[in-house]
Amino acid sequence: MNLFNLKSNDVAIITNEQTYAFSEIPKIEFRSASKELILILCQNTIDILATYISAMNSEHAVMLIAEGINRELLANIIETYQPKWIIGLESHKGYEKNENQLIRTKEIVTNIHPDLAILLSTSGTTGSQKFVRLSYDNIRVNAESIIDYLQINQNERAIMNLPLSYSYGMSIVNSHLLAGASILLTDESVMEKSFWEFVKKHKATSIAGVPFTYQMLQRIGFTKMELPYLKTMTQAGGRLNEKLVKHFAEYAIEQNIRFYIMYGQTEAAPRISYIPYEKVLEKSSTIGIAIPGGKLSIDAETEELIYKGANVMMGYAENLADLANGYELNGVLYTGDTAIVDEDGYFTITGRIKRFIKLFGLRINLDDVEKKLEEELQISLACTGSDDKLIVAIEQADFVEQVKEALERLYKLHKTAFKVKVIVEIPRFVSGKTDYMKLKESCL
Repeated sequence: MNLFNLKSNDVAIITNEQTYAFSEIPKIEFRSASKELILILCQNTIDILATYISAMNSEHAVMLIAEGINRELLANIIETYQPKWIIGLESHKGYEKNENQLIRTKEIVTNIHPDLAILLSTSGTTGSQKFVRLSYDNIRVNAESIIDYLQINQNERAIMNLPLSYSYGMSIVNSHLLAGASILLTDESVMEKSFWEFVKKHKATSIAGVPFTYQMLQRIGFTKMELPYLKTMTQAGGRLNEKLVKHFAEYAIEQNIRFYIMYGQTEAAPRISYIPYEKVLEKSSTIGIAIPGGKLSIDAETEELIYKGANVMMGYAENLADLANGYELNGVLYTGDTAIVDEDGYFTITGRIKRFIKLFGLRINLDDVEKKLEEELQISLACTGSDDKLIVAIEQADFVEQVKEALERLYKLHKTAFKVKVIVEIPRFVSGKTDYMKLKESCL
């Protein structure tokens, strides 16, 4: 498919150890008579990124999974989707090792849609085998739109410390490589001194982050740093506190930096809207306007935000057979968020129809978490929360530590990301279903 041009001698990837031109990126062969699935356990290393680029330029479909995924869930995904190749795993039953790859030993007949490029989990590491199916056109169109409104050119050097398995991180790679720009690849945190040494040494021109990133940037005194080459800052992955938006927007104006607030969903590959940098202070409570080539509207009856564009996914997959399916949404995505629009055409999210929260940029399905914990602990519980904390309500104080341990083990969540609250009785409707509105009121 050759999504990325690897013939150029321009700088493509910079790591702590080495600089690679596009033509020097290691090429990995995936040979098969038919279209197959490549599963990549993602880390921010040159080996993994080179594998991703090679896989995207092959005729095969690529499943991107967080390296820290729960191993039981990973085993279930492998069993369900039967990938031909697995990258980033040392061993697995039914696979043999060949250099850095695991190759399936059993030959099976796969029927994968010719347009299918990428499979991304709907829930990160948190327990779902459901994946978003993105086509080559979905990826290319969204990357081109991002290049357009962020004004990315060959001189850009983007720091890439977000996970590749996260749609925001993936979009940074796709848009910059497609534009012929450079990526500074690292897995270090903004809290580490060596991260900023890397940024300064290689003259990063842009930095991207989720709300938690910007909270950390404020904590470490980012606005006092000497970063003369920084030209662009972007934020997505959940709503950023308006106080922080104002803080960074004012800094950006002082330093002649473009600061973009963005909104998206994995189902849209992932970018849906943005606030033009010159409007960030004025429109700080909104998600902005539709990206170039996209269109936003609001359902008159339900107030649900609807997005239309060529970047809308093909559909979902829950098993191997689903990979044969074509385009099921006709370019229209019902976002699950309710919204209003102002007289200038800027949209503001007012709530969620479905039960999702975003923690550190990762979308969490509260119903999935609730179901898994109930199966694990065999107690009555209910989940609620906001975009900065997951709350698990239980009626038995004896189980607090067990719930905490299960959350850390099953979902790889840091203890600051959740709270276990003991309540007298979980509020329910007459039907017996949980009253989540009352639950949230009593827990937040």
